[in-house]
Amino acid sequence: MKLSLLTVIFISSMAFFGCAEAKSGMDLKTADVEAIIKNYLLKNPEILRDAFIELDKKQDRLALAEISDELYKDPRDSYIGPNNAKVTIVEFFDYNCGFCKKSAGWVENVIKLYPDDVKIIFKELPILDSRTKTSKIAAKAAIAANNQGKFNSVHFALMNERSISEDRIYKIAEKEGLNIKKLKKDMNDPKVDLYLADTLSLATRIPSLSGTPFFIIGDNLIPGADEERLNAALQDILDKT
Repeated sequence: MKLSLLTVIFISSMAFFGCAEAKSGMDLKTADVEAIIKNYLLKNPEILRDAFIELDKKQDRLALAEISDELYKDPRDSYIGPNNAKVTIVEFFDYNCGFCKKSAGWVENVIKLYPDDVKIIFKELPILDSRTKTSKIAAKAAIAANNQGKFNSVHFALMNERSISEDRIYKIAEKEGLNIKKLKKDMNDPKVDLYLADTLSLATRIPSLSGTPFFIIGDNLIPGADEERLNAALQDILDKT
């Protein structure tokens, strides 16, 4: 944050210095430049706000470019939609997250409306596990359900469940037609824990990701269940393609 502020001040000072020097034909002292900048920023604080917003966006874009393969090409990810879809949406979520549950309806609707144009990649991020004690179990169950071709149904069944207990997770899986014995065996595969650890590590490399749900649609990074922003970002890419 300190470096960002210094960068903004430096750029501002260069602009002010050039402008003032051109008008007066005289060299300004550093103290004079600093005073001009300080007074201007105090009168127009939104300049710093806008600068920081743009800086955050730039940092996010750079981060996405660096982790593109991990975001879009991890073969361990569960997904819905064709590989040649016009739009790929990435969602980080926790099964005990209230806003994730709220946004699940939007995700289901997108799948129904654009079955040939949208692909959704699901990134399990059970960050509430220390409090809920079941977020990680639910995530592992959903991942393991993919081995039986049942991720989709288990995922939305878990999202539609208000309160998730370990017993309820298995009852949901059984209701969706899974072999529970195989499910539990697959859940205990060390590769599942590694995948969850890798996803958490990936999430930490996205500067603006601080909670769930978190959506990536093109260059748009959208936290929370903001359907208006989600629809706008999706429609923008669909219109362009």
